[in-house]
Amino acid sequence: MTRHLFLTGPKGVGKSTLIRDFLDRETGRLGGFFTVKQQGSVYLLRAGAGEAPDAENFLFRCSCGGDPDRFDALGCAALADTEGCSLLVMDELGPHEAQAVRFQAAVFRALEGGIPILGVLQQADSDFLHRIAGHPQVTVLTVSEDNRDSLGAALRPWREER
Repeated sequence: MTRHLFLTGPKGVGKSTLIRDFLDRETGRLGGFFTVKQQGSVYLLRAGAGEAPDAENFLFRCSCGGDPDRFDALGCAALADTEGCSLLVMDELGPHEAQAVRFQAAVFRALEGGIPILGVLQQADSDFLHRIAGHPQVTVLTVSEDNRDSLGAALRPWREER
Protein backbone atom coordinates (compact mmCIF):
# COMPACT_ATOMS: atom_id res chain seq x y z
CA MET A 1 0.00 0.00 0.00
CA THR A 2 1.26 3.46 -0.89
CA ARG A 3 1.03 5.64 2.17
CA HIS A 4 2.13 8.93 0.59
CA LEU A 5 1.22 10.48 -2.75
CA PHE A 6 3.05 13.38 -4.38
CA LEU A 7 2.11 15.16 -7.59
CA THR A 8 4.72 16.65 -9.90
CA GLY A 9 4.63 18.39 -13.25
CA PRO A 10 5.28 21.71 -14.95
CA LYS A 11 4.55 24.97 -13.16
CA GLY A 12 0.94 26.05 -13.56
CA VAL A 13 -0.36 22.68 -14.77
CA GLY A 14 -2.83 22.29 -11.89
CA LYS A 15 -1.09 20.24 -9.18
CA SER A 16 -2.20 22.42 -6.29
CA THR A 17 -5.68 22.76 -7.77
CA LEU A 18 -5.99 18.96 -7.80
CA ILE A 19 -4.95 18.82 -4.16
CA ARG A 20 -7.39 21.55 -3.13
CA ASP A 21 -10.24 19.82 -5.00
CA PHE A 22 -9.35 16.55 -3.26
CA LEU A 23 -9.26 18.25 0.14
CA ASP A 24 -12.74 19.68 -0.40
CA ARG A 25 -13.99 16.14 0.26
CA GLU A 26 -11.65 15.43 3.18
CA THR A 27 -13.45 15.29 6.51
CA GLY A 28 -10.60 14.72 8.96
CA ARG A 29 -8.20 17.21 10.52
CA LEU A 30 -5.44 18.38 8.19
CA GLY A 31 -1.83 19.02 9.12
CA GLY A 32 1.12 20.23 7.12
CA PHE A 33 1.26 23.31 4.94
CA PHE A 34 0.53 25.13 1.71
CA THR A 35 2.88 27.56 0.05
CA VAL A 36 1.16 30.55 -1.48
CA LYS A 37 2.65 33.02 -3.94
CA GLN A 38 1.29 36.54 -3.69
CA GLN A 39 2.71 39.68 -5.33
CA GLY A 40 6.17 38.19 -5.82
CA SER A 41 6.47 36.74 -2.31
CA VAL A 42 6.03 33.18 -1.06
CA TYR A 43 4.31 32.36 2.25
CA LEU A 44 3.99 29.10 4.17
CA LEU A 45 0.47 28.63 5.59
CA ARG A 46 -0.42 25.83 7.98
CA ALA A 47 -3.05 23.50 6.51
CA GLY A 48 -6.42 23.81 8.19
CA ALA A 49 -5.40 26.88 10.24
CA GLY A 50 -7.24 29.49 8.17
CA GLU A 51 -4.11 31.63 7.89
CA ALA A 52 -3.63 34.47 5.42
CA PRO A 53 -0.27 35.58 4.01
CA ASP A 54 1.43 38.04 6.38
CA ALA A 55 4.83 38.91 7.84
CA GLU A 56 4.67 35.98 10.29
CA ASN A 57 4.48 33.32 7.57
CA PHE A 58 6.62 35.04 4.91
CA LEU A 59 9.22 32.68 3.38
CA PHE A 60 11.00 34.58 0.59
CA ARG A 61 10.79 36.93 -2.39
CA CYS A 62 10.55 34.98 -5.63
CA SER A 63 13.70 36.50 -7.16
CA CYS A 64 15.81 36.06 -3.99
CA GLY A 65 15.56 32.37 -3.09
CA GLY A 66 14.78 30.87 0.28
CA ASP A 67 16.13 31.54 3.75
CA PRO A 68 16.88 28.18 5.43
CA ASP A 69 16.06 29.59 8.86
CA ARG A 70 12.55 30.60 7.71
CA PHE A 71 11.93 27.14 6.21
CA ASP A 72 13.23 25.50 9.37
CA ALA A 73 11.07 27.62 11.67
CA LEU A 74 7.81 27.69 9.72
CA GLY A 75 8.03 24.28 8.06
CA CYS A 76 9.04 22.41 11.20
CA ALA A 77 6.24 24.08 13.18
CA ALA A 78 3.66 23.12 10.54
CA LEU A 79 4.85 19.50 10.46
CA ALA A 80 5.00 19.21 14.27
CA ASP A 81 1.31 20.04 14.74
CA THR A 82 -0.06 16.62 13.77
CA GLU A 83 -2.12 15.59 16.82
CA GLY A 84 -5.36 14.07 15.56
CA CYS A 85 -4.56 14.62 11.87
CA SER A 86 -5.91 12.21 9.30
CA LEU A 87 -3.81 13.68 6.49
CA LEU A 88 -0.68 15.82 6.08
CA VAL A 89 -0.41 18.24 3.17
CA MET A 90 2.96 19.31 1.73
CA ASP A 91 2.09 21.73 -1.05
CA GLU A 92 4.77 22.28 -2.21
CA LEU A 93 8.36 21.13 -1.86
CA GLY A 94 11.12 22.47 -4.07
CA PRO A 95 14.81 23.27 -4.39
CA HIS A 96 14.60 26.38 -2.16
CA GLU A 97 14.70 24.03 0.85
CA ALA A 98 18.16 22.71 -0.10
CA GLN A 99 19.87 24.29 2.93
CA ALA A 100 16.98 23.90 5.40
CA VAL A 101 18.39 20.85 7.16
CA ARG A 102 15.93 20.80 10.10
CA PHE A 103 12.96 21.17 7.72
CA GLN A 104 14.24 18.33 5.53
CA ALA A 105 14.59 16.12 8.62
CA ALA A 106 11.00 16.96 9.61
CA VAL A 107 9.77 15.96 6.14
CA PHE A 108 11.55 12.59 6.35
CA ARG A 109 10.22 11.98 9.88
CA ALA A 110 6.72 12.58 8.49
CA LEU A 111 7.39 10.12 5.65
CA GLU A 112 8.29 7.50 8.25
CA GLY A 113 5.25 8.33 10.40
CA GLY A 114 1.78 6.88 10.33
CA ILE A 115 -0.12 9.82 8.80
CA PRO A 116 -0.66 9.73 5.02
CA ILE A 117 0.81 12.64 3.06
CA LEU A 118 -0.54 14.31 -0.06
CA GLY A 119 1.91 16.75 -1.57
CA VAL A 120 3.56 18.43 -4.53
CA LEU A 121 7.16 18.05 -5.66
CA GLN A 122 8.45 20.73 -7.99
CA GLN A 123 10.16 19.47 -11.10
CA ALA A 124 13.74 20.38 -10.23
CA ASP A 125 17.11 18.70 -9.96
CA SER A 126 17.41 18.50 -6.18
CA ASP A 127 18.81 15.74 -3.98
CA PHE A 128 16.08 16.51 -1.43
CA LEU A 129 13.29 16.04 -3.99
CA HIS A 130 14.91 12.90 -5.47
CA ARG A 131 15.15 11.35 -2.00
CA ILE A 132 11.45 12.00 -1.38
CA ALA A 133 10.45 10.59 -4.78
CA GLY A 134 12.57 7.48 -4.12
CA HIS A 135 11.18 6.81 -0.66
CA PRO A 136 9.65 3.31 -0.52
CA GLN A 137 6.28 4.58 0.79
CA VAL A 138 5.95 7.34 -1.84
CA THR A 139 4.21 7.24 -5.17
CA VAL A 140 4.72 10.17 -7.55
CA LEU A 141 2.13 11.01 -10.21
CA THR A 142 3.05 13.37 -13.03
CA VAL A 143 0.35 15.92 -13.86
CA SER A 144 0.10 17.17 -17.42
CA GLU A 145 -2.44 19.14 -19.42
CA ASP A 146 -3.53 15.83 -20.97
CA ASN A 147 -4.23 13.97 -17.72
CA ARG A 148 -5.04 16.63 -15.11
CA ASP A 149 -8.80 16.38 -15.59
CA SER A 150 -8.78 12.62 -15.03
CA LEU A 151 -6.35 12.54 -12.08
CA GLY A 152 -9.04 13.54 -9.59
CA ALA A 153 -10.54 10.09 -10.13
CA ALA A 154 -7.09 8.51 -9.67
CA LEU A 155 -6.77 10.12 -6.25
CA ARG A 156 -9.98 8.51 -4.97
CA PRO A 157 -8.60 4.94 -4.72
CA TRP A 158 -5.56 6.25 -2.82
CA ARG A 159 -7.88 8.02 -0.42
CA GLU A 160 -9.93 4.87 0.14
CA GLU A 161 -6.79 2.76 0.81
CA ARG A 162 -5.92 4.97 3.75
